[in-house]
Amino acid sequence: MRSVPAPGSDAPPDRPDDREARLLDWLVPDGQDVSSLSTADVGRFCWYELPRKWDADQREQQVLLRSLARLLTRAGRPRPAAVCTAETTAGVLRSWHDSAQEGIAACRKAMADSPTTPPDTPELTWGEVMGAQESVAHANASIRLEQALDAGDLDPAARGFRAARIHLTEQWLTTPHPAHHGCPPLDAIRTERRDAWQTAPPAERRNLLAPVLPALDRPLPAPADTAEPLCWLLQAIGDGVPLTQAGYLPSRLVAEAFARYAHWYPIGKGPRSEADLFQLANLHEIARHYKLLTKRHRTVKLSAAGRTHLTDPRLRQNTAVLAWLGADRAQHQAAEAAVCALWPGPLPHDELEHAVHHVLAASLCHADGTPITHDDTRRFLWQWLHTGQEMGYIHRERGPGQPTALTVTGRPAALALLSRLAQAPQHAQST
Repeated sequence: MRSVPAPGSDAPPDRPDDREARLLDWLVPDGQDVSSLSTADVGRFCWYELPRKWDADQREQQVLLRSLARLLTRAGRPRPAAVCTAETTAGVLRSWHDSAQEGIAACRKAMADSPTTPPDTPELTWGEVMGAQESVAHANASIRLEQALDAGDLDPAARGFRAARIHLTEQWLTTPHPAHHGCPPLDAIRTERRDAWQTAPPAERRNLLAPVLPALDRPLPAPADTAEPLCWLLQAIGDGVPLTQAGYLPSRLVAEAFARYAHWYPIGKGPRSEADLFQLANLHEIARHYKLLTKRHRTVKLSAAGRTHLTDPRLRQNTAVLAWLGADRAQHQAAEAAVCALWPGPLPHDELEHAVHHVLAASLCHADGTPITHDDTRRFLWQWLHTGQEMGYIHRERGPGQPTALTVTGRPAALALLSRLAQAPQHAQST
């Protein structure tokens, strides 16, 4: 790590030329001109490298920033120069002075708020951790946004700036680029993510995944009658139904669900309310979570998104798959392992549980370092199985040793689930 001599050390005080030479040696070590620095490069230095990697107190940090601003101004780069003296930078440095945790949070916010930071698009969510192709694409997309800002094609103060920035990023991501051997950056990122996903440890996971990979190499089949129970619920709610005093769906819908999906409640005379039929309650919660419903007073009806889901099976499958995956890393790994275990054909439940546990035990542990237990695996698998049943993707025979299987609509949904995992952004692991 290179460092600036700490104030009070035996090193002689810096002259401006010495400071500038050290800054240039850090920022452009290959001898390029300072004018080659992008606004993102300067932001990364000001918000992360200077407070994190340089041995400089707050006074010295300000001296260094003023020196860098002068260098950039002389090089005709007013936009990155302004980052050095911005209140945002001063605030980030104060946060670092308070604690490393606050500094990291302030740094991330400053980067996210920068108009030259490539935004997420409908086709791509940038990862917190990036492979080589994604990192190069992110840097070049940032440069493209900066060029558009300098040319006046983008204006942060203009109405519609956010949509225009997303559109420009989408356009850039889908245009062939020399940095990716003539491929569009989006294709290069997807290939890189897919390669990293399918080769990720442990070996137990890779062995279970291998038989499914050929199916993922073909275009994903278009969903037809996918997530039929969710579709039914949206149709049944339609223009509006009254909720009970407790906020449940009306008994009429509960009775209709019981008649339509008798396997949800195979004992007794049938449920009296939504509280007695957890599968319906889960579907209702999924519809609310993904904003497919709107509620006014005690009436619930379809939102605009809900109406679109009724007519767009691919969108409906996408939402159903998100719910099927679960919310965290452990649930994602359990879902992935279960899909792969069932892909070749039906399995008795105990064999399915064993296959999933074999993978989870090799890849996960609790926060205190203790291993994943069979009870943990059963809990993760229970949620995945029941959500799959509620979406019509899983069929389970009741009784010991009876098989569990992917349904006709469950198999394409399983491929969509794996494809989503293969293309997912990588996030930094919390410590």
